[in-house]
Amino acid sequence: MTRSPLALALFGLVLTAVFLPATARADCPTRADLPGGIAFTGPEGEREEFADIGDGMVSASYRYPNGFRTEALLWQGVFLIELLDLVGTEGETRTSYTFPMDTAEIALPKPGGSWDVIVSVTDGRHSVSERQLYSYGDPEEHSYGECSYEVIPFTAEYSTVPDTVETYHYLPALGLSYLYTVVDPSGTQVYPYTRIEALR
Repeated sequence: MTRSPLALALFGLVLTAVFLPATARADCPTRADLPGGIAFTGPEGEREEFADIGDGMVSASYRYPNGFRTEALLWQGVFLIELLDLVGTEGETRTSYTFPMDTAEIALPKPGGSWDVIVSVTDGRHSVSERQLYSYGDPEEHSYGECSYEVIPFTAEYSTVPDTVETYHYLPALGLSYLYTVVDPSGTQVYPYTRIEALR
């Protein structure tokens, strides 16, 4: 028995849907969605929203399950320029980070590379010099629901908190990164995301 042309065409569409990379599916966010916002959601209700606000800056807003919120400005979606913590509470703090070169000269993460830099950190009352060491790992694939992306994991170490190592996931296809783990004397905290969506 032979298949009709229509049946063969439908079969081809099914195979295409099965093997099409998740990032190519219509419901998976792309870099073009960043100006309107891209959101990640975790298993405990935590949520982080990113948006391209122009001039190389990406805003990041993280909402804790308890309702507290942290906001940040990231150069090219990676390097922290400003952090506003515990937004809207009496404990709200603002910290700024100034790099010793024009931000346009800061290179994005590349597998196997590293960057050692001295950054000026100020909270409006005090200013300190902080050594930041970034180490970039090999690309991996991570899935968020049905959407998969290449991720470059990298660690960040800081001279002002010598017993802490943070690991971030950088998604080149989206132009953003998020905090994945923190290792400090109290243990290891993991912040996995299980869903991704374009906001508009």
